[in-house]
Amino acid sequence: MIPELYGRVGVLVLFGIVFPAIPLIASYAFYRLKLRPENPDPVKSATYECGVEAEGNAWGQFNARYYLFALGFVIFDVEVVFLYPWAVEHLSLNTDALFKAGIFVGVLAFGLAYAWRRRALDWR
Repeated sequence: MIPELYGRVGVLVLFGIVFPAIPLIASYAFYRLKLRPENPDPVKSATYECGVEAEGNAWGQFNARYYLFALGFVIFDVEVVFLYPWAVEHLSLNTDALFKAGIFVGVLAFGLAYAWRRRALDWR
């Protein structure tokens, strides 16, 4: 049974390596065989080929509230990952597991209420 599982993992790892390598190898082969057009152009060499041109320095100030929203998203995303196994097996678990899941959700709800009360989620 174990070699079969390692074989499956091996096939997935091999696919994960070969699948992205195929276009890279094909691109290099087309370049060496002169099948790929090579037309250097200042527009193609620019940072952005389309859209609005960037203004100013790339090291400009960034609003820290974006990070707060991203962190909140990650926290509640992880909550779903931790609660999913409990939701699948909740009928076969005892009340202790329900109590622990309630504490977990309660701590996260307290954190959300705290951030809401402190107006950390308001966009000013």
